[in-house]
Amino acid sequence: MHALSERRITSLVLLLIAVVLLYNTYGQQYADLGGAFSPMFFPRIILWLWVVLAALDLASELITRKETDRPQILRVAIIALGTLVFLWSMTRLGFFLSAVPMTALILITLNIRKPLPLLAVSVGVPMALVALFNHVLALPLPTSPFTWWF
Repeated sequence: MHALSERRITSLVLLLIAVVLLYNTYGQQYADLGGAFSPMFFPRIILWLWVVLAALDLASELITRKETDRPQILRVAIIALGTLVFLWSMTRLGFFLSAVPMTALILITLNIRKPLPLLAVSVGVPMALVALFNHVLALPLPTSPFTWWF
């Protein structure tokens, strides 16, 4: 029997979240604009990639036989619940306002607590993603009800 490790549990949780999100994209009704023009075209590609990578990571972890310390279930639970709150809040507050606290939560949970790197990554990565998707690729992320900038 394989020992539980934090990495194995995290891989399994990420795989389950990706499968549930991917499943939810197939039951929705959208305007019939053709395959590449569907609003679910790009999210499905990303979710399929997520499913494949999570499955490969889980398989890799299950194949290797290494005994580790007890898994830190609390860390996995915080990130999993944070992901669900992030997905819920993104539709109400927009991507940027939801991604900044989510990124900070993940970094703090992973024991990255130096203020300058924490602030730089928590704001910089979501800001770069908004700039890339909204203004360069013209694939708008959910926007804030407060301003159209993010």
